[in-house]
Amino acid sequence: MAFFSEIFFSTLIGKSVYTVDEKYYGNFRDFIVKKQNGNFLITKVRIRTSGGKRIIVPWSDIYSIEADPVSLKLKKQIHEIKPIDYDDDELRLKRDFLDQQIIDTENHRVVRVNDLKIVAVKDELFMVAADIGVRGLSRRLGFEGWILSFAQIFHKTIQNVLIPSKYIDPLPARIRHDITLTVAQDQLKNMHPADLADIMEDLDQFERMSMLQALPADIMSKTVAELDPSVREKLLGKLKDETIAKMLERLAPDAATDIVEELPKRRMHHLLNIMKAKEAEEIRELLKFKKDTAGSIMNTKFVALKGTLTVAEALDELRKKGEHAEHIYYLYIVDDEDILKGAVSLRDIIFADAKIQLGALIKRKPVYARLKEKLNSIVGKFTKYNLIVLPVVGHNKKLEGVITVDDVLPLLQESKNL
Repeated sequence: MAFFSEIFFSTLIGKSVYTVDEKYYGNFRDFIVKKQNGNFLITKVRIRTSGGKRIIVPWSDIYSIEADPVSLKLKKQIHEIKPIDYDDDELRLKRDFLDQQIIDTENHRVVRVNDLKIVAVKDELFMVAADIGVRGLSRRLGFEGWILSFAQIFHKTIQNVLIPSKYIDPLPARIRHDITLTVAQDQLKNMHPADLADIMEDLDQFERMSMLQALPADIMSKTVAELDPSVREKLLGKLKDETIAKMLERLAPDAATDIVEELPKRRMHHLLNIMKAKEAEEIRELLKFKKDTAGSIMNTKFVALKGTLTVAEALDELRKKGEHAEHIYYLYIVDDEDILKGAVSLRDIIFADAKIQLGALIKRKPVYARLKEKLNSIVGKFTKYNLIVLPVVGHNKKLEGVITVDDVLPLLQESKNL
């Protein structure tokens, strides 16, 4: 087995998990621990499989934890993996410690955990300390190196602020609601919706609703879109239709359509009826396409301009229209009938002469997908041409929408591991 001597828990979250025969199996979600002689012994591992299912495997199923790049390897092949459940006396590091209030029994205070220190002793792992300092927080947010470099300029050092595990106890769930350490609104705003969704998935229903209400409206909508479908179903069951309708209106049409499709038909039609007409019509159009086609996952909010516009005019148009597009990597060039003629990168436009027409900047024929094109063909195009965005065209090559790489990322991952 290959294990590190010590590591911080945040560096493992979301990292890939592979089977013994090197096949991608999913991503690491959490460690499950039991308290033992003042430390917390890691007994099980929680994994989110490539299919989105959350399972628990015993620690004994882990063959190694690699350092470069950080990843976990199982001892078994996929068909040999047998999920297990929690024991009553076990805790989860991410849910019960990370970002939670803990009782510092040495200093008699409630503190917030930013990270957790893990050490290996032979073939066993232990959580031995909680990091409650700025360095732990910066590590979680991904800019520890920047913070340390900045401190060096002023000849300062930033230490990890560690509380040994023998002095800490997680607050019982029943009193977490009564002793609240509020996360600043600015911190919430700066977190990616996918990270917020990960946190929400590890909360109970009461805590999810509380956290949701603390988020700004646009971030709330994107966070709900990132939730696991089973969690989202429970959450939406607690929300009023008017709240969901406003949330859907803030999302990109493809993301809103994914959510609407999960709802019972009666509720889906009611939501579309109470939504703003434009946003509801965009969703209705996408619902017409089969799930495994380009039309079903495309985003209808994009920037398309006429090839006769100059670069200066295009930049003016971009300032007006750009805020309504989800991504602006390329400007799509169309004729008077919205027929796709080509694409120009934002970089090329920025460095071009202001008087040049957009049509003159087109370097090659555009790669595109048809509305009814199958997803496996679309994945092939993203891989072959190393694309970030793929335009979707309908009859006579009329531009209808775009597919971004994040829309096909799960399929790209699957094809990579075949």
